[in-house]
Amino acid sequence: MTISMRALRPSEIIQSQSNIIRQQGELIDVLKGALFAAGGVGIPAPAGWMSGLTAQERALVGLLYACYPRALSTYDILEGLPGRDHARERQVHLVSIVVCKVRRKLGADAIVTERGVGFRLSQRFFEALPTEAA
Repeated sequence: MTISMRALRPSEIIQSQSNIIRQQGELIDVLKGALFAAGGVGIPAPAGWMSGLTAQERALVGLLYACYPRALSTYDILEGLPGRDHARERQVHLVSIVVCKVRRKLGADAIVTERGVGFRLSQRFFEALPTEAA
């Protein structure tokens, strides 16, 4: 740890701590999704792709990552997403919206739809994610 000769301003300290908390929150959302799905072979390492995603979107990627290459049904995904406080039917529609947003941000081929089953990460996206040991 290096100690700066210049005293940091409180606003600089708060900004630095806010960045660390945000990064940890992003990783926690992915971990929550992966833990819910149980059985993943590690977790996606924190990276730039996470910064543009909301908590629900990160949780979706974590769920799909943990279950790769198996697809998850909309109802299973719904159980793993944070903020489940609406009527169940409305929430099912929410999964489709979150999937659409993740595709828009990470690429249309990041998540594959399996008709009659649910969603899964594409092989290309799964293999491109850096991992850390769980």
